[in-house]
Amino acid sequence: MLESLLDKFNEKAAGATKELRKSELKNILILSLSMLRVQTVCLNKLKGAVGQITGKADTQPASHYQRLVRIFRKHAFSRLWLDLLRFVFSLLRLKSEYLVLDGTSWKRGSRWHHYLTLSVVYQKVSIPIYWVNLQKHGISNIEERIDLMRRVLRTFDLSGKTLLADREYIGIEWFKFLLANDLDFIIRLKKNTYYQYIDAAAGKSAQQMIDKVKRSKVANKSMRKAFNMQGMSLYFVVCKNPDPDAKEDLIFLITNKDQCAAQIAVKYGIRWSIEHCFKQLKSNGFDLEAMNVKGKFKQQLLMAIVVFTYVLSILEGLKTYKKVHTKINGEGKEYKAVSLFRHGCDYLVSRTASFERFIRYILRQFKQNKTKYLAPNPILYSS
Repeated sequence: MLESLLDKFNEKAAGATKELRKSELKNILILSLSMLRVQTVCLNKLKGAVGQITGKADTQPASHYQRLVRIFRKHAFSRLWLDLLRFVFSLLRLKSEYLVLDGTSWKRGSRWHHYLTLSVVYQKVSIPIYWVNLQKHGISNIEERIDLMRRVLRTFDLSGKTLLADREYIGIEWFKFLLANDLDFIIRLKKNTYYQYIDAAAGKSAQQMIDKVKRSKVANKSMRKAFNMQGMSLYFVVCKNPDPDAKEDLIFLITNKDQCAAQIAVKYGIRWSIEHCFKQLKSNGFDLEAMNVKGKFKQQLLMAIVVFTYVLSILEGLKTYKKVHTKINGEGKEYKAVSLFRHGCDYLVSRTASFERFIRYILRQFKQNKTKYLAPNPILYSS
């Protein structure tokens, strides 16, 4: 029965798993299910779950650990991690307009991990589709961002989408790159940034706009101004911070989108979804900071398997999240008793008591989403 299910999986995912032997595909799916059950990426902690999943609980844990290690030893330098990403992209059948660029970092031992990550927003949830570990402390630079985006653009067609990013992701050459590649953007600015260009345009100065928005009694007051910066037609937006607990009462945005200030402010608010994504991948989900796989390419493969598992949880959570009961906090605001990810993850674990059921579940996702695998762009692998 298991062999037949693996054959069906290979048939449905033709392309993503074509380079894998059946035993290797089985090991990757075992690793994914182990992550769901144990909620970590630490292979040493996952080895115990492998015995339960495979029905070989009597086998020495060290043997199960070696089974997991072989996945990365064999495919560390292959394109499998990228094929898995394309497979996830196909599974979602993404129609989202928005991308989010952000980073997350932590220190393990003496080494810094800094994952510069591009995510796509899917039903108000951010899904990582590409990343690079900068292996440093501190923010990314323009060259690193452009390098990441060039790799992404060789993998996925992102034309016409809107990039959302925080204030560390600015720069004139960066903006020019985005526009040259048909990418709209809404990016937060620090105060006093690019005022020489903004004030040179006809109309109110940046400070006059700030003063007017501050004085307004309208809760969501916002203003915008068109200006030119080194040949680029852009807009400066000032809006009140919707978060009453924020340290800064105003938000400053730069965009190329010719839309009213209120629309731009609302769209930028979508960016906060990435914060929840990192929380699920780290402290509230798969304990990403416990990653003990060494080597850039091995870490890329592990991250791809994490994202695959994360997406399965999100897909399951979306089906029934409306039924999750709400609570009321001390300020009288309603909130869900459990996160979308946690709801989906827990429900998925309860529905996949055996490895065979886990494979059957994934096969149903193919059928329900009418998934068609997107073949990789051969240009991608020439660099």
